[in-house]
Formats: sequence, C-alpha cells, structure tokens
Amino acid sequence: MEQALYRVRMRDDCGAVFDIGDLVATGEQCAFRYAKAGKLFPVDPINLPIEKFPHKENKVLFGVFEDSLPDGWGRALMGKVLNLSHAQQSPHLLLQYLDHKSIGALSYERLDGKPTTEGIEESISSIGELAAAAQAFERGELQDDIMLQRLFKSAGSSGGAHPKVSVIGQDGQLKLVKLPSIRDIYDVVGLEATCLDLARMAGIQIPEFTVLQAGETKMLCLERFDRTDVGKRHMISMQSLLNVTGFYHSSYVQMADIVRSVSCNPVGDLHALFRQMIFNAVIGNTDDHLKNFSMYYCGGYCLTPAYDLLPNVNQRILHTLSFFDNDVAPRRGEATGSLATRFKISPKVAEEIVDEVVEIVVANWRSACLKYGVPESDIIHFEKYIERQAAKLAKPMAGNGIKPYS
Repeated sequence: MEQALYRVRMRDDCGAVFDIGDLVATGEQCAFRYAKAGKLFPVDPINLPIEKFPHKENKVLFGVFEDSLPDGWGRALMGKVLNLSHAQQSPHLLLQYLDHKSIGALSYERLDGKPTTEGIEESISSIGELAAAAQAFERGELQDDIMLQRLFKSAGSSGGAHPKVSVIGQDGQLKLVKLPSIRDIYDVVGLEATCLDLARMAGIQIPEFTVLQAGETKMLCLERFDRTDVGKRHMISMQSLLNVTGFYHSSYVQMADIVRSVSCNPVGDLHALFRQMIFNAVIGNTDDHLKNFSMYYCGGYCLTPAYDLLPNVNQRILHTLSFFDNDVAPRRGEATGSLATRFKISPKVAEEIVDEVVEIVVANWRSACLKYGVPESDIIHFEKYIERQAAKLAKPMAGNGIKPYS
C-alpha cells in the first residue's frame, strides 16, 4: 500500500491559515504530530490532544481527518473521474484530492511530490445542468468528460449516499445543494425540507435553507454552517469523537457523554441533543447514525445545527442508534426517566420537551408537507408512523387511556 505524507492546515473563522501538524499514513497505520510552533489547536480534543510526541494508531486514518472525505456519492465520482483502482481509493490517499469546498476547516498538502487538486467553483445558476448530469451519472449514462469533471469538482466532500453539489449562491457564499436520486421512492427533497421546517418550529437549530426548482427537479439548498463570511469552522463527527470504526454501533447516551466532556456549553447542548433525539423518534429518522451528528469549533466546541433529518425513507425497522439499550423509539416513561437522567435533564423538563416536540410535529406535519410539495401518498404513509410514535409518547390520562396529540 502506498504511503502518504501530508501537512495539515486550518483556515479559522476569521480566514487566518496556520499549520496544524504533519500526518503520515501507510494504509494500515497512521501517525500525527502537532506543529512545534504557531497556533496550537486540538483537532480532536479526545483522541488527539495536543502533545509533543506523535499520536500513532493501527488504522487507515484518524477519524477527524477521514471526516473531511466524502461518502458514497463523492467517492464514486472520485473513482470514476480520476480512474482510481480500489487500492487507490483508500481514505489516506483520497485526502490529496480534496479542495477548498471540503467539509470543515482542514486542508491537506501532500509533501511527497504529489500535486494538490485545484478547486473550481460553480455558480448556483448552473444547478440545473449539474442536477441533470448527476442523474445521468447515476444511470451510468454520463459520457461528457467535461461535464463529469464539473460535477466532480462541484461535489466537494459532503457525506451521504445522495447526490449533492456545492455551488456559489447569489450572495457569494458557498451553498450545499442536495439533489434527488433516481433511486428515490419518496419525495426525499420535499420530505427533508418538511422535517427541517418542523425541527425549526420545535426549537431545534437548523441551517437556513430554500427549495429550488429546475424544470421538474426539486432541490434543497442549504447554508454551509461550517463557513463564515471570511473563513471556516472546524468540524468533527460523533463517530470520530467516539473513536469507532463503524457508525452503526452506538447510542444517544454515549453521545451525551461526549457532549458533557467536550462542549463549551454542556447544559445547552445536552438539552439540544435530547430534543433532537425525541424529534428523530417521532418522525422515524432511523438513519440517525454517528456521522449525522457533529460538533464544531466556535470559540469552543459545541453541537452543530441539526442536519440530514428525514422520516423512515429507507424503511428500516430499527433506529441506527440505540436510545439506551433499545433500538426502537422510546416510550414516554423511558424518555422522561432513564434517558433524561443520562442527559442530566429533570423529568419535568423532559416532559415539557417531549410534549412540545410531539405536538408540533403532529399538528404541522400535513401543512408543512404541502408547503414543500410532498405528494399526498407520501404524506399519508409517514403520517401513520408519526401517529404511532406520538401515541407512545403521549401524556397519560386518568383511567386506562392516553391523551392524544391533536
């Protein structure tokens, strides 16, 4: 396996660029040493604390650096455009192909003679072309090499399996545009816009967004919360903070433990994470894996706005994350009892959060879906699930019944 040596740099929220340290990776082992001089910054406050000796691991790459890379969609484009073999698609080698649009604030200069990829920027005015090219690529029909290069360069390093591109908006700032997939069986774009709107109503911080239309193609345009007007914000996923190799084996309470130890605002972030957990349970967001939760640096580490909020479009029976020892959504007693205790939230406050979130989702599901053009069949399908979850979390009534939300 080929070895790679990188100089890791960061652009902070004010636009200043400084060296973080040096990374060497062989494909089986990796080592990282912080810079000896200049601004010292812990890129992973748990697993890579600032020390004068190098950190070493028997793994392909430290998680915080792999966070910079794309997942399925972006990696498929990389492999196609750059004609990479399977071995050449090892994460430690893909870092050299990232440009300024990659997620977070880190950049990687390869020091052993390999050139760094030059980035280009697409305008949001070309989003229709890019969306059509993305669909052609998914079908295996994109033959235009120039368009393939444009699609690759605009894809950046955003995670997830769905097609997406980063473009310059009318305000001159970088935007993330999520595109529909030819494999979608539901209106995923409309449903995500709906869930973001409901989350905002329920007191959850979300990125600003708009829904775009190019012909018959609906797209979700999101503000990049890892960007400032002049700089970037460093991000690290919960998968990296928990130092797990697969993001399908963990729980919400383990994330709460991370928040308590890392956050500069642990009380506020624990409440925010608990609220999002309840929201995910109500809408049936079973794709709630560790890469869909992150922290970023804003004068201190704190939770990012919520993202990738969708109902159960993948038709999974269980949530990816467990709520405690259970992979199905909690009942009211568990949510306001043992779960709330792990989040350092009193039963009374937990009950208030549960009631507020559930009432808002139930009361506004249909109107929010209609606002974003979700088909009636999709509205009804997921509405039934939401009603079942609401019943599990409903307030107890005197007698044998439960108080329904309406």
